[in-house]
Amino acid sequence: MNQADYNMAKDINILLIDDSDVDNFINKAIISKEDNISQITTMTSGHDALAHLTSIVDNTEDYPDVIFLDIKMPRMNGFEFLDEYINLPKALTDHCKIYILSSSMDSVDSEKGKEYSVVTKHLIKPLAHHQIGHLLAED
Repeated sequence: MNQADYNMAKDINILLIDDSDVDNFINKAIISKEDNISQITTMTSGHDALAHLTSIVDNTEDYPDVIFLDIKMPRMNGFEFLDEYINLPKALTDHCKIYILSSSMDSVDSEKGKEYSVVTKHLIKPLAHHQIGHLLAED
């Protein structure tokens, strides 16, 4: 989606996956300030996010356009989520951009994220340091 398309879009769905309710609350508040956001869904675990994505697989209008994914989570970390996510139907995975959003500045995490073709970019928390409109407009 280029900047002109973003400016015309009215139905951007966001999925936040982070085990921290505080981070989800803050990130939702930051994202909701953007004009073209129609829905922001928060999940506090990779398992819950996968269950959600599986439940909407037949409803293309509910697909998230962007996922912000934390890496350091209990039970299922972000990379384990990605290992399962890539097995979802291609229609869903091709539709969505994934941004790793982590407090980890470890280059190993950043390099590992690059191994997943579904990952658009690794962002360092907090989300407030990034220009959301530009991220949403990236192709």
